[in-house]
Amino acid sequence: MREVTVILPVHNGARCLEESIQSVLRQDVDFELHVLDDDSRDASPDIARSSGDARVRYSRNEGRFGLFKSLNRGFREAGTELVRIWSDDDRMTPGSLRKFIEFGRGHPSAGMWFCRFSSMDPQGRLTGNERQFAEQWRRIPETFGGQLAALLFYCFGCMPGNISTVLMRRSIWARLGGFIEGIQQAPDYDMWVRAGEVADVGFLDAPLVELRDHPGQLGKQGGKLMTVIEEQRQVVERLERSLRGILSPSEFWAAWRNGSGRDHTHLVMRALLAGDLRHAWRGAKAVRSYGRPLLPQLATWLLSANGRLWRLDRPRFFDVMVPRVRRSAAPQSSEAG
Repeated sequence: MREVTVILPVHNGARCLEESIQSVLRQDVDFELHVLDDDSRDASPDIARSSGDARVRYSRNEGRFGLFKSLNRGFREAGTELVRIWSDDDRMTPGSLRKFIEFGRGHPSAGMWFCRFSSMDPQGRLTGNERQFAEQWRRIPETFGGQLAALLFYCFGCMPGNISTVLMRRSIWARLGGFIEGIQQAPDYDMWVRAGEVADVGFLDAPLVELRDHPGQLGKQGGKLMTVIEEQRQVVERLERSLRGILSPSEFWAAWRNGSGRDHTHLVMRALLAGDLRHAWRGAKAVRSYGRPLLPQLATWLLSANGRLWRLDRPRFFDVMVPRVRRSAAPQSSEAG
């Protein structure tokens, strides 16, 4: 019986698809690679079908699904409990799948787990840009859940960074009702946060994948179109509820405005300065929806040298908050009668 299903959604990903598939085929465990073609109009179908490897399954969506509806389909059709999510433009390092499987065996409480990564440029050359995450990775424990998971996701955002770093148990995906469909920026962040509420999240402290950085990535498009600001709101509000008792509402939102809120304001200003008034207006409305007037946020953005100064030191903030989480989790001693 196969140990893991790798699901690979692709839409017009012919440029890097063969390299991505070959990196999976070099893995040394028993797996099925399911390539889910999301209505591609390029050579992606031919590339996926040409491998000649019985471990590769190709299927085509009935129309354009989008990433997260495609992922839900892949989970539904997976024949294994372990489901490794993959992308058409990234590379698995040798032994990556085996290390993911071994981690799951050693950590049965984990419902999903992710790894460190190496960054590469559009041509596939390693760049070392992943060093910017060093302080974040240094603070992530091997497994974590509950309010510690919420605090980590609050401080560091969508920690896996990319769906290609994640393996998830199919039973946890089903318990949570799958990924949100109909939006494109926040469903993965939302899923990881919800997973941390019902099971442990695991972290493999090793660079087991190589992620390609290029302008067409979904997250970068979301920043340009401002959808990332709109869609993250429900995740942020969920984290606020999870961290009650650890952070007061005023602390929560003040730290958020000086971190992610500052980043969102920066996106709005970039659009405005580029003359993209339609998206600047959309972003401004999304920023206001978090509950604070836009003008004070623009003023603090300007005073902080375009967001480079006077902003949340995420690692330090996390270090200060961790003792609160531990105190909250500690059993209360009963008073003598």
